[in-house]
This record gives sequence, structure tokens and C-alpha cells, in this order.
Amino acid sequence: MTSFCFQFAKNLLVVLLLLLARNAVAQTTFLHQDFASTGPFVDPEPDSGQFSHIVQTAPVLSYSKFHNGYMELVRTQQDSATGGIIRVLRATPFQPNPETLFIQIRMSAEAVQSNALNAIYFYVGDNFNAGNHSFPGNALMFGKFSINFLDDAFTVKDLATQLSSKPIARKKTVTLTWVLNNSSKLFGYKLSPSNAVTYNVLPGTYDLWVDDDPVNLNSKAYPGNSIFSKTKLSNFELRFRNGLGKIRIHEMLIREGTSELKINDVMVAPNPAFRDLITLRAINVDPNSLRLIRLRGSDIPVTTKTIAPDKVEIRPNVRLASGIYIISFENDRGQRKTVKVMIE
Repeated sequence: MTSFCFQFAKNLLVVLLLLLARNAVAQTTFLHQDFASTGPFVDPEPDSGQFSHIVQTAPVLSYSKFHNGYMELVRTQQDSATGGIIRVLRATPFQPNPETLFIQIRMSAEAVQSNALNAIYFYVGDNFNAGNHSFPGNALMFGKFSINFLDDAFTVKDLATQLSSKPIARKKTVTLTWVLNNSSKLFGYKLSPSNAVTYNVLPGTYDLWVDDDPVNLNSKAYPGNSIFSKTKLSNFELRFRNGLGKIRIHEMLIREGTSELKINDVMVAPNPAFRDLITLRAINVDPNSLRLIRLRGSDIPVTTKTIAPDKVEIRPNVRLASGIYIISFENDRGQRKTVKVMIE
């Protein structure tokens, strides 16, 4: 009888965990790359750490190069025949199709050789073609902004309003935050999980920031006579098109703009998890404090990787057996939190 009761309780726990995981709305990260790995960084069928295409129309003059911790884009000479364009794309549509996007790009301009308007463009839209290097029309666009080169500095310009940021000095690393709303509802976001202020993006608009300073809020999307499309947030492109200089992309994150997690939420999704991969969902996890513990109390060595502000991948150094385990960690406030995870 005791054995039967134990098995019944175990099966009931599995069912409850499955229902919890199924009802948890997972936030999708479409791209997150800090260039700390060895790649590959490009694939026509990209995973969440890859671009679909990097195009260099005159690679002797203008080229990209990956280093440990950043991607470098260099443009050395204007070329009337090809333009010497560098294009970094996610032309393979994001799946599942997003209604909102939260994009953060940590970058610096290491060299600026000449003044240039619209030296670098950033686009979000649909049906981007890696083989067509002509300037994309408004019909493909949800929104776009650009970078202007100045003497030894650059500015970020919102192309919908023509408003620009304050000049950013050469070699200074800044974070560009671009939040886009193609849904029919207002949604709120924070510049970082620890930020106390929630900002709201109206339907059919976007917000653009440099660090904590807005370039403009609620800029109108769909430039010109561009018509509404549900897939208007499915592609991304960075295009180094004008001017001469060198920029570094230190980190890039493209994810859904909405997040179901509150500051105290902790979950594992899916749960039951895989034997060799557990995904922890929580805000401000200190990965160095994370422990995976057997019910009997012994630790299991793990490797961790933060892939989004609210998502950490945990890879056990041994293949886990079926059973229940405990994940324990501290957040950035030093608070210890735990969550159970089932391995079938």
C-alpha cells in the first residue's frame, strides 16, 4: 500500500508540473549573441545565436570580422560600383511570428574618418532579401533608424521624426534599445529588469533609446504608405552603407517585447526538463551562485549561460537520472531562491 501511495503521489506531481509548464507563457529570444563563443555566427537556418546572412559587396574595401567579445564592421573606402556595403541580417523570418520586439545593441564607434549622414541603418520589417542590395523601400518596413558620423563622434537618429541623440564620443560603448509594437494593444517594458520605471509603447509605434536617454518615444511606424502586415516584425537588418570608419557590436539581443515574469517569479520551462539541459526563468540571476542539488543534498556540477535578462541555461556535467532536483540561486539583491525541477 505504501508503495502504491508513493507511486500515485509521484505521478500526480509529474502531472501538476506538466500543467504548470504548459500554462507558463514562454518568452521567445530570437537572437542573443555576445561573441564570446567560437561560432559559427552565420547560418541560412539560424538558431538563437546566429545571423542568417552577412553580405559584403566589396570585401577588400568594407568587411566584417569576429573577435572574442565583439563583431567588427570596417568601411575603408567609398566604391561607386558596389557601394562597399556591409549587411548583417536575420532575413529568415522569426518564429513564432512576433507582435512586439525588444532589441538591445551594445556598440561603440572605434574610428570615424569622415562626417556622413545615415552612415549605418537599422531596419525591422518583412521579406528582406539578402541578394538584393538596393535600398529597401518603405513597403517592407515597420520602422528604421540610423547613425550619423560626426567628427570623432556619432549620433543616433530616429528616421520617423528626424530627432537625434546627443553626440556619442568615439570608443564609448552605449546600449541602443529599440522597442517595437505591431500589436493592437498597449504594452509596458523596462529598459532593464532592475529598472523601476515601466514605459508604454502604443500600437503601431516604437521607442528608441541611447542608454537611459530617449531619442524619441512612440514614433509612428509604417513609413510612407506602407500597409499593415502581421509579419512586419519578422526580419532585422543592420546596413553599413555610407561614411568611413570602424564600429564594434559587443552584444545583440532580439526578443519578444512582452515578458510574463514579475520580479519575484521563478520557474523552469519546460518542466519536466531535459536530462542534459534545464532552462531557468527568473529575473537577475547571479549565475555564479547557482546550484543544482539532488534531493539527498549532494551538488551536481553544472555549466551556466545567461541567454536573456530573464533566462539561464543550465547544463549538468553528467546526464541526469529520472527524479526530482532542486535549483538554488541568489538574485542581484543577495536573496536566495529555490525551485524544483522534474527529470523524467
